[in-house]
Amino acid sequence: MESSIIIGKRKGISNFVRRFHTYLDFTTNTYKIQESLLGVFKWGKFTPLPNVDYVLIFRQLFVKCETCTTEEFENSRFSYFQVSIIHNKTRRIVVHETRDREEAFSIAKKIAIQLKKPLRDAATNRRNGEWINPES
Repeated sequence: MESSIIIGKRKGISNFVRRFHTYLDFTTNTYKIQESLLGVFKWGKFTPLPNVDYVLIFRQLFVKCETCTTEEFENSRFSYFQVSIIHNKTRRIVVHETRDREEAFSIAKKIAIQLKKPLRDAATNRRNGEWINPES
């Protein structure tokens, strides 16, 4: 039996001192964005999930590079795959960040299946995202 809680890590913005996690609890239909300092002091509270439109995977570049080409963006050590839940058409809740493509797609598929929502891949082709079947 699958767990009803998914814990996402925000690796792109976390460091030794400050860490971010996103908890999704599907039994209570709530989520929590938890921030912690030194792994000891933690805060954040569970709030109801909004009406979710879809789950999104895309690439995020955490260092601004105005002159970078597409190849540099795709191979940059500063780019991460980001898994988000999209609600209210344009609002998003970032759940997970990783440099590992397979990890991002695995978590995104689990979330989409649990929420029974579509999954959009904007990481493979940034300019032309496509809908994929989370069950495949």
